[in-house]
Amino acid sequence: MTGPTVPWNAAWSAEASYEIRPCRWVGGRLALWSPHKPGEGKPIFAKPHMVRQRRSIAEMRCTVCGEKTPENDRWWFKLGRIQEGYFMTTEAPVHHACAAYALTVCPHLRGRAADLEPLPGGYSILSAIVGGPAVDQDFGIKIDPARKIIGSLKLAWPAHRIRVEERS
Repeated sequence: MTGPTVPWNAAWSAEASYEIRPCRWVGGRLALWSPHKPGEGKPIFAKPHMVRQRRSIAEMRCTVCGEKTPENDRWWFKLGRIQEGYFMTTEAPVHHACAAYALTVCPHLRGRAADLEPLPGGYSILSAIVGGPAVDQDFGIKIDPARKIIGSLKLAWPAHRIRVEERS
């Protein structure tokens, strides 16, 4: 299989301006927003586009190709961490074929084939609230701590249900 040279969720340098706007993927609540200009400028692989990331979780869209994943073809790489008794990930599912392709082209995923498994059921979708000095620095937006602004969405399971090996 051949696939995109840049994952659907990746941000592009032309999208690197940020505002706070209502977002339909979180029920119209206020969220970090950036323009939709995929393919313009240079890809930023380590930083997903804020709106596409939320949409991928909300609609279970493949982070590689952007198409919806049917329930019988939702896979994940067990990327995330345990926080407050829950395993959380900002990674949306992928199609099996897209995951196999990503294993061959993505340096971050190379060697992680053993981590690929069907996305488990019983997850919750959580909204990550952002603010503070890191947001000021990363996005150039000063957020009033009294306002609840959403950054990314996360999938979460009770930590005891997801067994992962910590990697750096």
